[in-house]
Amino acid sequence: MQAHARTRFFQWASLVGGALATSAAGAQEAAKDNQPVIIEYIAHACFRVTSPSGKQVLIDPYASRVWLGYDFPPGVRADTVLISHPHYDHDGGESQGRAVPWPSKTLILRQPGTNQLGDMTVVGYAGKHADPWGKEFGQINTIWLLKVGGLRIVHLGDNGPLTEGTAGAIGHVDVLMMPIDSQFHILKADQIAAIRAQLSPAVLIPMHYRHDDLEASPGKPEQLGGIDEWAKQESGVRYLGSFKQEFSVGALPRKPEVVIFKHSPLVKPPHDPEAEEK
Repeated sequence: MQAHARTRFFQWASLVGGALATSAAGAQEAAKDNQPVIIEYIAHACFRVTSPSGKQVLIDPYASRVWLGYDFPPGVRADTVLISHPHYDHDGGESQGRAVPWPSKTLILRQPGTNQLGDMTVVGYAGKHADPWGKEFGQINTIWLLKVGGLRIVHLGDNGPLTEGTAGAIGHVDVLMMPIDSQFHILKADQIAAIRAQLSPAVLIPMHYRHDDLEASPGKPEQLGGIDEWAKQESGVRYLGSFKQEFSVGALPRKPEVVIFKHSPLVKPPHDPEAEEK
């Protein structure tokens, strides 16, 4: 009986020890997946995302003073550049043969597929550029999903309405960067609502809208509105006082929220010698 009791005790101890080890490993994994991720808004549709380990990706840098009236700031660096499609306001002017705003040895990702960048997994999904734009390059558009710090961050580029297949492939979304402006240049109001319903992001970050303080001419860029008129019709809107914000799994809002960033202070209005003389 004593030998049998000892055997049962060791079996119990082994089970308890295994459960404690599993619990500890789970806690470590949960802590690993709840580390802060930094999102910076440069301007237009361009963001820089920094992982907990310091890996950085720059998404859709724009060309200076092409359609947009302002420059891409010098010195904005990243380990990898993600490009959704070959339009000058998303590819740094590369498709036009312009000097791009990133070092020559930078890793550039344009096509759908999966890439591991340190503690960040980047997945590209094949989409379609919103009508009627981009027909000169077949309306290709790569939707980028960043899996980092336990978060799932999606940048739509200039994608149009999502098919159910694409939405299903993307799956759960915590933070969604979507083109929105008051003139509905890329997505119409009903299309915006449909995508939000499909992906149900905890945080929606508008992008690809006009910045009044950066544009020298009224009505420029053509057909592009600001964000404020759209935001007035929405609930749960929060304007940040900064261009940079930390996000983590544990700090996601319980109710869906729209977060509007300031653009980077590195982005300046165009130099106007005549204004300085007055």
